[in-house]
Amino acid sequence: MCAHLKNIRAAIFDLDGTLFDSVGLWHEIDDIFLSKRNLAPTDEYRRAIAVVGFRAAAEYTVEYYKLKDSPETLMKEWTELARRAYATTVKAFSGAREYIETCAAAGAKIAAVTSLRREFAVACLKNNGLYEYFSSVFTADETGLNKSSSEIYLHAARSLGVNPIECAVYDDVPIAIKAAKAAGMTTVAIAGGTFDRSECDGAADFWVASLRDAPILIGE
Repeated sequence: MCAHLKNIRAAIFDLDGTLFDSVGLWHEIDDIFLSKRNLAPTDEYRRAIAVVGFRAAAEYTVEYYKLKDSPETLMKEWTELARRAYATTVKAFSGAREYIETCAAAGAKIAAVTSLRREFAVACLKNNGLYEYFSSVFTADETGLNKSSSEIYLHAARSLGVNPIECAVYDDVPIAIKAAKAAGMTTVAIAGGTFDRSECDGAADFWVASLRDAPILIGE
């Protein structure tokens, strides 16, 4: 039997890897980008850029690989590789729409906290027919905050006009789950095959394989 969540007024979703089946896209972009420079992505690199904004990821990449390219050059190259995919081919996971519909039916405000550029986030939400459900999209770039910090989640709560304790956060990255829990929010870890539970340090209130199994929000 699926668990239920009560007294939740805002459902805050990560996008890549939680709503969208897009993590593989960014791994492919990493592979293409780095292979042109005779380099390869490491696990450390992938973890580091998963929770930061677009510019911060570019700056980190330049420093990590000691590249001669500017962050602007990297962002332009990544944008060209990603723009069409997010607008046309990246799809929501099975069950994502149905879960969001249950959140809306429960009267919850629905928002995104994402490391994606707004351009990609909005294009993909629209392409999957989900944009109308989202009252806000908070990006790491626009807020100047990373998903490794509780501050981005507290900012989202303030902007939505709800208390942190009234928010549920859904994410597939352990460090983001820890940050949301530190903000005082209910956390739902989307724990796929590569998710390391030990990295959460007990910060996840719920563990699910996908949103199909996530606890259901019920109205007051």
